[in-house]
Amino acid sequence: MKKQTGLVLLKVLGSIAIIIFLITRIEWDIKKFKDIFNEINIAWYLISLSGVISVLWLKSIRWNLLLRAVGCNYPFLSAFIAYLASFTIGILTPGRVGEIARLYYVRADRKIDFFNSFKTIVTDRIFDFAILIWFGATGLLFFYKVLGDYQSLIYLAVTGFTMFAFWFLGKTVLGSLNSTKTYLIFINESWGEMFDKKMIKPWLLTISSYVLFYVANWFILISIGQRISLVEIGFILSLMSLITLIPITIAGFGTREVSLIYLFAFYGLAPETAIIFSLLQFLAFFMWGGLIGWVCWLIKPVKLSIIREDAEKAFHYLKRAKAN
Repeated sequence: MKKQTGLVLLKVLGSIAIIIFLITRIEWDIKKFKDIFNEINIAWYLISLSGVISVLWLKSIRWNLLLRAVGCNYPFLSAFIAYLASFTIGILTPGRVGEIARLYYVRADRKIDFFNSFKTIVTDRIFDFAILIWFGATGLLFFYKVLGDYQSLIYLAVTGFTMFAFWFLGKTVLGSLNSTKTYLIFINESWGEMFDKKMIKPWLLTISSYVLFYVANWFILISIGQRISLVEIGFILSLMSLITLIPITIAGFGTREVSLIYLFAFYGLAPETAIIFSLLQFLAFFMWGGLIGWVCWLIKPVKLSIIREDAEKAFHYLKRAKAN
């Protein structure tokens, strides 16, 4: 408990340190802050609030399909509730690892072994990381014009082809190992099945969910009187999301603002605009989505006995894998 408290304290200090750095190193125009706030288009912002629910709904359907692929017939509504609740837990944990909590929902309601249930969580996260890395890496190349002065879609296609080649190479290497070790079999199955025919629907749901995510944030940007192309909004948000996964602050406070100030500068947008967008984005996705997820958690909390059981299994599994 003391260790966990210490980690939380360090993250709070990390957020405070970054915020102090921003306050002292950047010349802020208070009048500009007030002007931007006064000109917020409430209608556009209210529309953006539907984004987090829509995104999590599509992702819960994707996860449900992954469960069905391993023989677990789990109700779609239950999967949605589990996804919402685990989203809230993920906000409060380093690197969003708390999102694994939805594993315990399905384990409590269905007879599914730890290996297969955990595999669906890993595969589910691979889908998300694939999109974030695709758009994030493309964004870096695009903003610095590494390949030349081409349109964003050209950069996106080149990066996507490169990532697919990397996946195919990884699949070939893993397949050639022919190892009987459990963790290598687990990695091989999770990695190798990403472009199997049964993954077509999960991929379509993943792409659809991120399009909705980018569109909802595009609405937030419009609400403060700014416009950036939807694809380039995707670059910015993907880079921001990857940076906020670094477990040095609470809920990404500080790292989110620094990344947005830096990335918005490519478009000549002032730090005041970046900070207000960051606050509105946090309220629309994390506060609003977290509140709904918290209600779901209260309605259907996870049984601690199952968490302890799986924790012991994971501990013994890692110990056995290390011994081998």
